[in-house]
Amino acid sequence: MKKNLNSKLKQLSFFSFLILISFSCIEQLDFWQETQEGELIIYGLFTDIDDKHVVNISTSAPFGFRPKGVSNATVYLLTKGEEKLSYLNKGNGVYELHGVKSAKGKSYALEVILNGETYQSKFQEMPDVVGKDSLSYQVAYEPFRSSLDEHVFKVFTKSELPETKEQLFIRWIVEEAHYWQLLWIPPGTPPPPPCFIFDVMDPTKVNLFDGTVTTSRQTERLLATRKFDNAFLFPYFVTVKQLSINREAFEYWQKINSVINNKGSLFDIPPAPVFGNIINTENPNEIVLGFFEVAKSSVSRFFVTSEISPIYLQPICNNIPGKPTNQYAADCLSCEGRAAGREWTSTKPDWWIYD
Repeated sequence: MKKNLNSKLKQLSFFSFLILISFSCIEQLDFWQETQEGELIIYGLFTDIDDKHVVNISTSAPFGFRPKGVSNATVYLLTKGEEKLSYLNKGNGVYELHGVKSAKGKSYALEVILNGETYQSKFQEMPDVVGKDSLSYQVAYEPFRSSLDEHVFKVFTKSELPETKEQLFIRWIVEEAHYWQLLWIPPGTPPPPPCFIFDVMDPTKVNLFDGTVTTSRQTERLLATRKFDNAFLFPYFVTVKQLSINREAFEYWQKINSVINNKGSLFDIPPAPVFGNIINTENPNEIVLGFFEVAKSSVSRFFVTSEISPIYLQPICNNIPGKPTNQYAADCLSCEGRAAGREWTSTKPDWWIYD
């Protein structure tokens, strides 16, 4: 039971992160003990970044299985005093909004219409200020995910946070992206398209800063750790999003963090569902899990190459004359096979620039 509980908590944190970004082969959100199959889960993040804004909708599944994506919802961004904007349904419970971003002084909410029911979050204003991150990395050999030492890649930040009269609450998200070359069998066939694979790095780690309990406006911290693997064969990018959020969002993530780090001791807080800011407008007693947050954001990014790897990274997609195509790993045959449920594209991102 305890092993199953810990697994579900990790799944919870991942879904909540995903911005989540549309989703990974890492375990997705599920809930523990009190949660019943079929309960609605809604998570969304809306920021002032010129980027896609994502809402994920699913229903909880039993026995630690992945939540089931809900693809028949209609999703809107509400802005007080303005017309609502519709999210684009991308399938499998992922909804995206493009060409708009949060603005100072405006209040936003999320509306989801599903099976004749309307679900809505509270209206929120975007905070006025956000800090800046100075990123660094470290290669280490230490216990990771077990008692065994492994070669790991660690991301750190030294953050400068603004002086402000407002209450300051910060959350960090760490995303990774790597390039992948598929199998190419010349001559007579064109080169396969490139693969750019995206994921959340260390998704069970919640990084928070509470500006109400300290006068310091500097913080240094480890943001994420991951094991070395063949994602480092080619340029590997790390993107850190620093989010300035309101108190309610901060307290939500504090609760998520408490649940994730609960070890099952007699003196620990018992695990319990973490409710967010979304309700069924006609039936407030319905259990709705997840959160919609409005944040001001700053983005920092760096890349590394295979030169930093402490281990030999074996190419697995080299053409071997006479070897049948179907004997190569799925990683080599398609971007979808390599992504294994993670987000991917064959179009190079605008920021994919390296020397």
